Amino acid sequence: MLVTDLQQRIGDAEEMLVVDSSRLDAISDNRFRLALREKDIRILTVKNSMALRALHAQDVTALDPVLEGPSSLVFGGEDIVSLSKEIAGWVKELGDELLAIKGGMVEGTTLSSGDVEELSKSPSREELIGQIVGLLLSPGSNVVGAVLGSGGRLAGAVEAIADGAAGGEAGAEAADESAEDAGDEAAEEADASAEDAGDEAVEEADASAEDAGDEAAGEADASAEDAGDEATEEESGESDA
Repeated sequence: MLVTDLQQRIGDAEEMLVVDSSRLDAISDNRFRLALREKDIRILTVKNSMALRALHAQDVTALDPVLEGPSSLVFGGEDIVSLSKEIAGWVKELGDELLAIKGGMVEGTTLSSGDVEELSKSPSREELIGQIVGLLLSPGSNVVGAVLGSGGRLAGAVEAIADGAAGGEAGAEAADESAEDAGDEAAEEADASAEDAGDEAVEEADASAEDAGDEAAGEADASAEDAGDEATEEESGESDA
């Protein structure tokens, strides 16, 4: 009857640890067991012979090398890693002189105390799922980052082109205004130059005409004087004759 009851309690558990809690005082042992129960972890302290009979009835022999001396079967929880973490945490809290890990089994494979300690340092099922999800999402996040980065650069280029176009229009307007101002100034300078040239030409023409008139008058006076002298001479000759 005890073996049958033990079989029913163990059920189909394939992951199990064996600890030695015989040196714990009643208060610490009670606190230890209640904390495990809250996390759906069960602990059974039975004679090794009874435990072996119950396990062998289910064709489980992986715990044979471990079930020696004071032993308690610990099983349950999410997985063997979380179970190992929980027990290792209690060993660290209570001290290995009061609570010791003797070994365990995983799917028919025997675990030593060192193996259990290594498992306690491994990521749990939830942590592994988180890491896998992170690895699955990282390519997507890289793609999104690349797309957003390219989009940002494209938006910046478009904005720069727009700013350049606006600056070009402003520059064109400024150039047109400068050209218009330069044209007006050149026209004014040309008009002034033409006016000055016209005045100078008029003055030169007046001077030339005045000089020409004076010269013609001089020549006319000289001709008249020569003609008068010549007439006088002729008249004198006639008188002599």
